[in-house]
Amino acid sequence: MKESRMMQASILIFWTAFWGLSVVDKVVPDVHFLWVGKDFFALFVKFFGSLGLKDPLFATVALAGISALEALNFSLYAAACVNFLRRDHVLMEKWLFRGLFASMSLFALFSIGDQVFGDRFQLLEHGLFWFVLLATWLIYKYGIAGHGQNEEAPSTPIQRTAGFKTMLLLGALGTFAASASIWRFSDATFANVEAPVNGLEVAEGVYKFDFPFLADKRVWEATVEDFRASHPDLTINYIYTGPSELNSKKKTHLLLYIFTEPASAFSGSNLQVEAEA
Repeated sequence: MKESRMMQASILIFWTAFWGLSVVDKVVPDVHFLWVGKDFFALFVKFFGSLGLKDPLFATVALAGISALEALNFSLYAAACVNFLRRDHVLMEKWLFRGLFASMSLFALFSIGDQVFGDRFQLLEHGLFWFVLLATWLIYKYGIAGHGQNEEAPSTPIQRTAGFKTMLLLGALGTFAASASIWRFSDATFANVEAPVNGLEVAEGVYKFDFPFLADKRVWEATVEDFRASHPDLTINYIYTGPSELNSKKKTHLLLYIFTEPASAFSGSNLQVEAEA
């Protein structure tokens, strides 16, 4: 019985938090302390613009409607949580079913939108969520609720079994190994947060920079300044960021290309233009 209620609580807490945070993500789309929101309005404007619907009213109405449906989903799971705390199993199961069915309907709507807007990656993600919701109900209905009442109490407390001690030992060893690996990786890569990136000349006057995952705008600025200081004889014509597809097989955060030419040639062309003017 205890295990059954723990699994029920896990399901309810997860989906309640999932939809609750989804609503918050619509209300707070900006970046704040301990929160990075997503600008769904700009995304919807882009989606409808790709269909030739440039008026932002379409994006506004669609986003408001989806936000309302997500708030409805959150309310259904919250009602299930309330009945779970009241130990009203019948009502809890009804509200959970309503929440899961509403969520499946919403993800089906998302999948249709993904096909209309041509977003195949989101289509895969939303399709997986649809199956996860279906699996959640099947596991709850025929696994947790179906067999939770018939479980027999173990003759020996689980803390005294050999399996429990083995699990603790393996868990401790795994935790230690993972912590040591993460610690070494952090020591080796944390300097990339501020260290400038060294470029590689891939063609005459063209330099490529592979920015690591931890790099941010400070690294970008430091890299450009370091390149200027290291190559006083060169003038930067323009900077080009490589397409994200080029990063698919490498652990890089950004590919940057700097196109240069000798400073003397650049100055000469300027003088010539000024003379012609």
